[in-house]
Amino acid sequence: MKTTNDVSDLEYGALKKIPGWLGFLDYEMMRCLVSLQNDFTQGAIAEIGVHHGKSFVPLARFSGTRKLYVIDIFEDQEKNIDQSGCGSRTEFVSNLKRFDIDMGRVTIDQRVSSEVTANDIVNKVGKVAFFHIDGGHHLDAVSADIKLACDVADDDTILVIDDVFRPEWPEVSMAAFNSRHLIEYGFQLFAIGFNKSFFCRADQVGKYQSLLRGNEILECYFNKTYRVFDREILVYQYYPLPEWRFRTIIIWCLSVWQPKIYVALKRFLAW
Repeated sequence: MKTTNDVSDLEYGALKKIPGWLGFLDYEMMRCLVSLQNDFTQGAIAEIGVHHGKSFVPLARFSGTRKLYVIDIFEDQEKNIDQSGCGSRTEFVSNLKRFDIDMGRVTIDQRVSSEVTANDIVNKVGKVAFFHIDGGHHLDAVSADIKLACDVADDDTILVIDDVFRPEWPEVSMAAFNSRHLIEYGFQLFAIGFNKSFFCRADQVGKYQSLLRGNEILECYFNKTYRVFDREILVYQYYPLPEWRFRTIIIWCLSVWQPKIYVALKRFLAW
């Protein structure tokens, strides 16, 4: 069943004023999954590396009344050994309030994520149903963050890892695809967005892929289904090529920087 989402109803444009990195495609994929999760779980939302809240704000807005757990060193930048982001607790809290996030839902843990334990999270918010990893991008940090996410996961948990496949951050890919914890906990890759990769337990893949394919906006971005052995991965990302014609380049640029125009164009061409 298709969902008839309207781009004009989304808040992505307002989020552009928040410093940070979040493509529209990743925004819409997370919005779709988190909001539809509300129908069958009250598990918490967690994010490592919130920066100023660009990705956390929509997660909070679209997760109903579910509890929220934040891990970030913020201004303690001497602990940021790979210079993968420079957040501000003051700006983060200000953005949460600006977007009417109930601060009573939010637990802010200003520590290096390697110091945070599963019990720290579970004791505050319970099991986590949506865990977004966007902290340190070196091998040890990403590996530890994946383990932490797995340790607090429930049956319905979605695990999102930033910058998998990005050539600027090869250790993220190394950590993700060499993670014994993902294997031990039964997580597998089910979708690839603009800059984020989505994992869930094997028996939940069909459910979450159906939710994504039922979103009309995301259908405008869908590239292909890729099969690895008996597994299918939904691929929404594609990279520009030097062989592309000018028309194709323009359409790709619209998909990244002008999503409203891009979606309208795709719908018009499909009509």
